[in-house]
Formats: sequence, structure tokens, C-alpha cells
Amino acid sequence: MALSNADRQRRYRQKLKARASPDAAGEHARMAVERTVLALWAFHERPGPGGVAWAAIDGCSTLAQYRSELERSPGNLIQAARAFLPDFSGLTSKEAQAITVLIDISDALRLTPPTGLCRWGQSQR
Repeated sequence: MALSNADRQRRYRQKLKARASPDAAGEHARMAVERTVLALWAFHERPGPGGVAWAAIDGCSTLAQYRSELERSPGNLIQAARAFLPDFSGLTSKEAQAITVLIDISDALRLTPPTGLCRWGQSQR
């Protein structure tokens, strides 16, 4: 049976409320982590210093290997993300945005004052 327009609108509003709920914070953090891992991997696939492939430098030739390296220690992901501070050089604006969100989440969890970074990794000051 097809849904009425009112039913579709009600379901849509329920989904919006669920996403905006504080209960969804864990899922939002997981999505931010996933976007950051993919942003770091995209950077990793570009040539490294002097044109040498990053896989030759760190030994990670697949996303699974790279993710495994990040998972080995709880601080590896945030350390890799912070390595691009202060100017996010070498990243696209979308990659910088993904990394900035993760850094902001990490700072909030550590009760650290905000860094003053906006969504694209540029200082707001």
C-alpha cells in the first residue's frame, strides 16, 4: 500500500528529529571518523615527498592496511589528523573539512577549548 503524502512527511520529520537528537551523537562521531579515514587515505594515495609513493614510505598499499595501522593505537587517527595543522597543506577543502570535524570532536571529548578552526581548516581569527 502506498503511503499518503502526510505519512511521508511525518516519516521525514521523524528521521530529521532522530538525526538531530543527542542520542545520535555516537553515530555522527562514527561517520566523522569514517570521513576522516577516507580523507587521510585520499591524501595517502597521492605521491609523497619527492614523488615517492606513500606505500613505499609506510608500507600501507591498501585502505584495509592503512585502517589497521590507524586502529593499532587509539591516538593514531587523531595524530594523523593533527599532522596537517596548522594549514592543511596538500588536502582538498573537503578533506580538510573532514579532518577539522574530527579534531573538533576530539578536542570536545578532551575538554579542550575550541581551536578556532572553521569547517574548511582555515583560522577564524
